[in-house]
Amino acid sequence: MPACPACGYSAPSGARFCRECGSALPPPTLKERDLRHAPRDPDWIGLDDVIYNRDKRFGGIGALLAFFGSFAPWSSASLSLWGWQLGSLAMHSPQAWLTAIISVVAAVFLFRQRSGSAVLVAGIVLAGWAALFALTSLTGNNSPSWGVLLTAAGGGLLVYSGHLTNQYERAR
Repeated sequence: MPACPACGYSAPSGARFCRECGSALPPPTLKERDLRHAPRDPDWIGLDDVIYNRDKRFGGIGALLAFFGSFAPWSSASLSLWGWQLGSLAMHSPQAWLTAIISVVAAVFLFRQRSGSAVLVAGIVLAGWAALFALTSLTGNNSPSWGVLLTAAGGGLLVYSGHLTNQYERAR
């Protein structure tokens, strides 16, 4: 039973306001929630559990960064093609879609109870993909752009989220 931060009254679990003084109670963490009587599949968790769980929240932010970074320009270069001057090159469409699909799959895995390893692998793939592209684009007159940075940062947050989720699952 959580205690009210204002008056110390022991409120019943699941209460949003204190019955004694009326102040708002902090939302329960994933560890404090009783998910046994939840009307959903025990392998999946809800959106509020992802938002209130710090480990999963990093993964959600990382999946969003990787998704938006997949469609951002990945390299900037000055290219002349048949007399036309192109200012920046974007990533090829199939690679962008593959990166976006991997980030969406990682976001779906955040809603699984035991998904730390899958999120960790997806983050490693995304961060490695972005780092490999950045290293190969340094040759010639290309330079990595902000899409690579977004995807690498998103992959890094997914790796961190998967690592924290694995630690939390092993401690339970």
